[in-house]
Amino acid sequence: MLRRYAAVAAMLAALAVLAACSPRYNWREAPVAAGAVVAAFPDKPETHRRVLPYEDGKVEFFLTTARVDDTVFAVGYAPWPDALRDDAAAQAAFGRAVLSSLYRNLDVAPPAQLPEFGQRFAISGRSPKGAARMEARLWLLPDGLVEGLVTAAASSYPQHEADEFFRALARR
Repeated sequence: MLRRYAAVAAMLAALAVLAACSPRYNWREAPVAAGAVVAAFPDKPETHRRVLPYEDGKVEFFLTTARVDDTVFAVGYAPWPDALRDDAAAQAAFGRAVLSSLYRNLDVAPPAQLPEFGQRFAISGRSPKGAARMEARLWLLPDGLVEGLVTAAASSYPQHEADEFFRALARR
């Protein structure tokens, strides 16, 4: 009888160890931004499409996201509409508008000097759930704007996983 209890206890201990090793972050690569970028997401990503108003027209926007607990890993892509396709100044203005919106989304006034395109930056602010942190990188490609984002509660921001996400986010 004692042997049976010992065997059951050993099996339960082994299961507990295996459960503890179960990865919360199950990284997988996926092409995004119409194949212009490859990203590694910590869970199965989902892509949603929206049409957003911009000045006198509309911009198609694709957002690919994966969530782990309260952290969102995302890559957004906006292909240039005809009005912006061959206008580098208008593309840069659109990019600056998107950068500014990231600050406003966290209830922070955009700085006078916005981050450079391609530069990774962080914003500490507030979301409807409380203190939040976002790290982002936004760049302009010949065919559209791409942004990589990691957002979480400030108290549980997964810096190591954010570093992994941004390290893997690359142009093809």
